[in-house]
Amino acid sequence: MRLRQKIEFKVRQALANGLSLVERGLHGVSLNLLDPALARDPYPLYNRMREKAPVHYSLAMRVWWVTKFEYVQEILRDKRFGSDVRKFPDQVKKIVANLDDEQRERFENPSMLSSDPPDHTRLRKLVSQGFVLKFIQSLEPRIRAIVESCLRRVDNDPTFDVVDALAKPLPAVVIAEMMGLPETDHAQFQAWSEDLIEATSTNDIETVEKGQAAESALIAYFRDMVERKRSAPGDDLIGMLIRAEEEGDKLTERELYNTCLLLLVAGHETTTRLIGNGVFLLLHHGRWNELRAHPERIPNAVEEMLRFEPPVQATQRFVLEDLDFHGKPMKRGDSILVSIAGGNRDPDANADPDTFDIGREKVNQVSFGYGIHLCIGASLARLEAKVAFEELLGRFPDLALCNPEPQWGVNPIFRGHRELWVRQVRKTAETAPHAAHA
Repeated sequence: MRLRQKIEFKVRQALANGLSLVERGLHGVSLNLLDPALARDPYPLYNRMREKAPVHYSLAMRVWWVTKFEYVQEILRDKRFGSDVRKFPDQVKKIVANLDDEQRERFENPSMLSSDPPDHTRLRKLVSQGFVLKFIQSLEPRIRAIVESCLRRVDNDPTFDVVDALAKPLPAVVIAEMMGLPETDHAQFQAWSEDLIEATSTNDIETVEKGQAAESALIAYFRDMVERKRSAPGDDLIGMLIRAEEEGDKLTERELYNTCLLLLVAGHETTTRLIGNGVFLLLHHGRWNELRAHPERIPNAVEEMLRFEPPVQATQRFVLEDLDFHGKPMKRGDSILVSIAGGNRDPDANADPDTFDIGREKVNQVSFGYGIHLCIGASLARLEAKVAFEELLGRFPDLALCNPEPQWGVNPIFRGHRELWVRQVRKTAETAPHAAHA
């Protein structure tokens, strides 16, 4: 089975590469998500695509790709486009053909991310009870305490990895505590979550298998956790969802597990990348001291970080009926990748869009989505990032990148650094004589 999959992946990659050449010859641009160069720096391609064909059909990927900000917003709010692939029998047949029984059951009971109304409305209403703005704002003291604890560990380190020290643990601890998960499990579900994310947009069979195993392990983890909590559901998110499930038809058992998985993964993966990308941008573009001198600009700077280097580069939709979209005929069942990153860099939405400007007066971005699927955890992510940068800027006045061009991850959809090493300039200078003497 594995050998067959490897062969299929190789054939698919070769076909995508060949069709990409044809596509480039026909249209002057081509989209190939399997091209490593795209993960390194996707923005020149997105800019060319927006200029030449803001609504572009990729022969290589067999999807529509939309890069104009106005069109991105339009698709995300238009009821003629949906998120639930189960409405298209031909696509369902292809998907379930390679799924085992457990994977098929998960596919047939998606989270709200892959649902349309009325299921999406019902699921979102239940989950949103745990993300009321007033409650999220009340978490700030606890978030600050977590940040301080993380940073104390590297206070005296001349160099440290800001992803490992802060960007990973902060959102993981916050969402785990909101869900009522024990601290002893944090490292394990972080590892599972990373494996799950890495398995998207890849043709590497081992990475895909690790992602599938991680998803199964997370579902098993939540199945066990729910059973342990059933006798006495607490006031955490899982307890709230258990009570909703037990009321009847509001939430099925499988929906409960899938919702828990979504909350855990989305609750920390995107914020990890937001913080890591933000530190990189401030240091790479020489804005660290400027923001440190004007901490009141941090919330606006976070919006610019989201615009300039969105953690999630694109999101998928499906065409629900035959239609014409700005001169392009689309068929029911067609897949669309809505380019969040491309839309954010549209000069019609943001002047001088390829400049990272923390003083930008109005930041137009769709990094948390738009319309009914607007990220339910957006206010939490913004708060975590705000507190993280307040503490980083206050604690480390003179940070610099150890590597001026750190390596980006290889995933073209989830953009961020696996590690981001920084150095404390003054402490490096202070310790240098001692090191030389030693």
